[in-house]
Amino acid sequence: MRPSSSVRPVRRAVGARVSGRSWCLAVGERAAASPPDPLFGPRCGLSGAHASLARELELVAHRAWPPLAVREHRGWLLRASAGSSRRGNSVWARGDVPDLAAGLAAVETFYRSAGLPPTFQLTPVSRPSGLPAALDDAGYDDTGPTDVCSAPLAGLTRADAGSAPAGGTAVDLRAGPVADEGWLRVAGQVFTTFDGQRVGTLAVLARLRLPTTYVTLTADGVPVAVGRGVTDGRWLGIYSMATLPAARGRGAARRVLGALARWAAHQGATHAYLQVEEVSTVARRLYAELGFRPVYRYSYRRAATPAPAPVGEGAA
Repeated sequence: MRPSSSVRPVRRAVGARVSGRSWCLAVGERAAASPPDPLFGPRCGLSGAHASLARELELVAHRAWPPLAVREHRGWLLRASAGSSRRGNSVWARGDVPDLAAGLAAVETFYRSAGLPPTFQLTPVSRPSGLPAALDDAGYDDTGPTDVCSAPLAGLTRADAGSAPAGGTAVDLRAGPVADEGWLRVAGQVFTTFDGQRVGTLAVLARLRLPTTYVTLTADGVPVAVGRGVTDGRWLGIYSMATLPAARGRGAARRVLGALARWAAHQGATHAYLQVEEVSTVARRLYAELGFRPVYRYSYRRAATPAPAPVGEGAA
């Protein structure tokens, strides 16, 4: 599907999905059902410094979640990992591939042999420029958009100012490459990566060679909220933000973010980034209130799984 003729040509565009296809809307225009969202980032049309920043953030995010296996194909990185991580089990299309059809075939062979669905992480700076259309033509599904957002670290160090913790609440900051059982227990109740996929996820985290910290917020000695921070040069990457349902709406996430930011400031970081899915409306409101603004939007494009043949019609 192509954009409506009512959309005016502009220099910058933002992304939308209509009937499974990716296209661009003019700045200020949204799909009819979309409410105002300050974290709605550009899905295409980046150039200059904005594109350079997107490439920088993709690099630091890749280093913050190192895949267990990587194969390079003509400028693409084919990543495979245990667990349910989409980033760790997708193609980072960072370079031009001279033969796009051959590249897609190599990707499908790699992931099928690994027992994984062929998947691309598609960003505004993915290469080559014809990749989105090729994935559309090949029937790759769009699993939903995620926005990469950034904020100056100085404001985040005061993220928990004025928050009123419940009686007995204390922030416990632990630094190191291994999360304790309390941290994992909370994360496992929110993320499948730390529940049924815990072993594979911990194998990925064990490969990290960047300064990492795990923050646990306890209420009367019981862990109720967690977050993970990774520093890489000027950047603090904020990951695994999770709050148990009973503790939500009480400033727990603000306290975890404040602790992560203060730790990162001591590491020399000056800015923070995070990734937040479009469906995470509560988290998006909080991050916008704390000063995060969108840099770009990406999605995962996954090859459709063939339906099994009915019994008696070729099933064997």
